[in-house]
Order: sequence, then C-alpha cells, then structure tokens
Amino acid sequence: MLKKADIVLIILLIILSLLPLLAFERPAAPIYAEIRQDGKVLEKVTLTGHTGNREIPVTFTANGSDGHNLIRIENEKISIIEADCPDKVCVQTGPICKAGEIIACLPHKLIIEIKEY
Repeated sequence: MLKKADIVLIILLIILSLLPLLAFERPAAPIYAEIRQDGKVLEKVTLTGHTGNREIPVTFTANGSDGHNLIRIENEKISIIEADCPDKVCVQTGPICKAGEIIACLPHKLIIEIKEY
C-alpha cells in the first residue's frame, strides 16, 4: 500500500523531472507564411508581429478555366476564406499559425505553409 508520503514523493519527483524542460526552453522563432501555386512561390508574408487584416486574392488560369482563392491574414494567422474549387477543403481547414502547418487547395495546386526564419 502507498502511504501519503509515498504519493507526495512521487509527485515531487515528477515535477523535478519536468524542470529541465523549462530551463532549456528556447525563444519562439519568427514565423512567415509561404504561398506557393504550382510549385512557384507567389509571396512570403511575415506573420510574427502582424496586426490587422490583409486579403490576398490569387487568380489563375489552369486547364483552360479560371480559378480563384482569397487568402486572409488576420493578426498572426493565415487562412483561405474563399475558393471556387469543388470540395472547399482548403476553406474548411481554417486559420493556421504554427510552424509546420499547411493549408492545401489541391484542385488549384495552391499550398500555404508556415515556416520559421
């Protein structure tokens, strides 16, 4: 059977084992969004420190038909708010804000990826 002192000791050891994580925490690197369409970089937008709203329309012609996506940057997040693709998965993804996150509109070959500087 565990006694109260044993439980306190186990909790104390768990807390002590997590302290190095706080000591070695690195500062957050600035991030930016890279907007690519069909493999070509259209724009790089710094998200760290961004305030307010900005909308970037992306229009193109592929396979004889026109297409568009409307990208919104709001504060330090980026999202696709409008697209004329059939499935609209890119719109349903919602805003992203962390390095490594991606929004993809496959019918339009549009990729938004967040990266660190």
